[in-house]
Amino acid sequence: MTAGPILHADADSFFASVALRSRPELAAQPVAVVAHVYIASATYPARARGVRAGMLAQDALRQCPELMLIDVPRAEIEEVGDALFDIFHNSAVAVEPGSIEEAFLDVGAADQAGAVEAGQVLRRRVARELGIPISVGVGRTKLMAKLASRRAKPDGLFVIDVAEETVLRTTLPLSEVWGIGATTLARLHRIGVIRLGDVDGIPQNELQHVCGTAMARRLWRIREGTDDAVVRPVEARTSLTAEGSTAGYDRPDKTPTELVQACVDRLCKRAERAGLAGTGITLTLRPELGGKAIVLKRTLMAATTGRDTWLAVAGDLLAGERVPRLAGLRVSLTGLLPLDRVQHTLF
Repeated sequence: MTAGPILHADADSFFASVALRSRPELAAQPVAVVAHVYIASATYPARARGVRAGMLAQDALRQCPELMLIDVPRAEIEEVGDALFDIFHNSAVAVEPGSIEEAFLDVGAADQAGAVEAGQVLRRRVARELGIPISVGVGRTKLMAKLASRRAKPDGLFVIDVAEETVLRTTLPLSEVWGIGATTLARLHRIGVIRLGDVDGIPQNELQHVCGTAMARRLWRIREGTDDAVVRPVEARTSLTAEGSTAGYDRPDKTPTELVQACVDRLCKRAERAGLAGTGITLTLRPELGGKAIVLKRTLMAATTGRDTWLAVAGDLLAGERVPRLAGLRVSLTGLLPLDRVQHTLF
């Protein structure tokens, strides 16, 4: 159980920061990374000019004509993401992943000063070894640590102490509470719950009816200060994922087969680096015109990191499906096992 303060570490504009490692001269300019035809990540100078993730690239250029666009460097992003978590695990007694570039960390600090020192050491190490900035938040619970990391951006460290936490548990807008969806937020707003303190004036049965029992309990715990304060590590990695887009910025379009090959290549290298082998593969195809993703799966009798094996399996899955025009796809190696647990067949 986590005893001391919690850290939330989050890489700043991760995709863009990775892309700029080899282009430091662009650091002060508005830059965005493009996946398919959408903005995947924008630097802070670009955000200051109204560019946001999820925008169409052409709309972003109209908003900011001087914007520099870079195609998303998938292989480098996956490599840096893996290395970032290596540093997290080396710096903490427990790590709970949130995404490829963020996690909650229990650094074993007994008090706030120890947590701050650990956070600063972590920030310096990531900058030195990976060449990207991360922001770190320190708080007593996960919610407070995550709120603190938002305030720390860009490239900083922020602490939410006990005094500020007490105020936030009444005044914080629900829109800033991570994990509340837009539909639930709208329902809560309709009954006058705009800030955390507004929960107190709503009968229990009404709050449960509006947002569900689980969310109602979470909101009550946040008000009481008994919300989640435990960093829960993932005991074993069970899957690895790589993605690709058919279209990009200033590069030829890629076919589904070319994307699958590139993803499998990267996955096999990452699995070998991590000392893991997969027993299954999943292809998730995203149609260009939207709609439900197409999911193709297969499991093998034995675990392997063999590139040729997985390329053959993935190719067979694609060949057996009528593939529409795609925006992109994702390939996952599943059922991962440590290489020392893989049983090799004799024949």
